[in-house]
Amino acid sequence: MKNRFLPAMLVFGAVAFSSCERSEQDSAQPSFDQGTLSHVMMDSSEVTSYQVVGQSLNQVNHYNQQTGEVESFDKYERDNQGRLLKSTTYAGKGQVVLAEQHFTYSDKGQLNKSVSTYFSGGKPEYQSYATYSYNADNKLEKKSVYAGTEEEGALKSFTTFEVLPNGNYTQEQQFVVDGTGTAKLYSTTTNSFDSNPNPFQAFAEPGTASSTNNLVRSAMEVHNSKKTFTRTFTYEYGENGLPTSQTVTLPNGKTQKFTYVYSN
Repeated sequence: MKNRFLPAMLVFGAVAFSSCERSEQDSAQPSFDQGTLSHVMMDSSEVTSYQVVGQSLNQVNHYNQQTGEVESFDKYERDNQGRLLKSTTYAGKGQVVLAEQHFTYSDKGQLNKSVSTYFSGGKPEYQSYATYSYNADNKLEKKSVYAGTEEEGALKSFTTFEVLPNGNYTQEQQFVVDGTGTAKLYSTTTNSFDSNPNPFQAFAEPGTASSTNNLVRSAMEVHNSKKTFTRTFTYEYGENGLPTSQTVTLPNGKTQKFTYVYSN
């Protein structure tokens, strides 16, 4: 969604962000009882840090791995129930606004819409919005993405999710909508997990498929090319069962290792 290092990992499953979620209502009010993840390191360089105020995630910083400087950061605004109302992404230098997201909820406390605005030179350049639906267990079932404003937006894609009773999202199917309004299956992603707690779940924004446990394998089949891109993930764990490091094996066989630092 946002042009920065961490969302790329979100899309492709690195650092266990992709496909890991509890209910949308729960994810709107994060809990940090088991220890707060404060930093993610890669090759001894900081790539992400998290700032928690009270029991709420307040800011996420994204670093340039080569220079160590803050490349961009996200700030969050919540209501008196702890639900995320707005997230804003700023450039690290000059703190120019890059993107904003606004979230609205149903009477049941479920996220039902998010509106995203992207900026260029400090001015709005592009807008999109998404709607969400849930299964009987209050788990994310479908996300639909529209290009344009809410008044003039056109459906561009939607993703359906399959989730186990334990809260792990095992399959995602993404459909794209062509100019005639016909939806075509673009990709199917199949995921598997370990049995240890996922430390990123408390940081998951509403409307994302964030699982209870840590992702160990993610295979994305792109149907028009008949190619499958597989990523595997191995972990080292601390005494409390939380992962202290993650090694990602990419589809090209290369590996990346991330180290997790906790504040307590």
